[in-house]
Amino acid sequence: MTPSVQILFGSALLTACALLHVAIVTGAIPLVKRVAEALSRIRATLRRALVLSFGVLVILLAHTVQVWTWAFVLVLSETLTNVPESFYFAMVTYTTLGYGDLILGEGLRIFATFAAVTGLLTFGISTAFLISLLSALFPSMNTRG
Repeated sequence: MTPSVQILFGSALLTACALLHVAIVTGAIPLVKRVAEALSRIRATLRRALVLSFGVLVILLAHTVQVWTWAFVLVLSETLTNVPESFYFAMVTYTTLGYGDLILGEGLRIFATFAAVTGLLTFGISTAFLISLLSALFPSMNTRG
């Protein structure tokens, strides 16, 4: 793949994954509210822990879907030969861990870096989501004294 094609396809997949992440997180906001309302009769500490746990599950789902998306694209494009290897590479790259034990050829290196950028971007969105959730769950922490 030429550098231009890698940038084009990498950008397209990054955009699709970022929009998917935003859709999952924003789509979950009404669900988080419903969970909080359904748990309104239990002790505040437990309710907060359960609502926050639900929020964490939402972002785990969003990240998992993206890693699987990258893994399947790598298999479908015949970049990597099997799903376990592709999932491993996508996860290590997406999280920017980058062990380096599995690398792509020169014709795909630029493309693969977009998986890392996807992870960086969406981890930031996830952090903002969790901070907002914490702020809503613990409003007394928002005041400055």
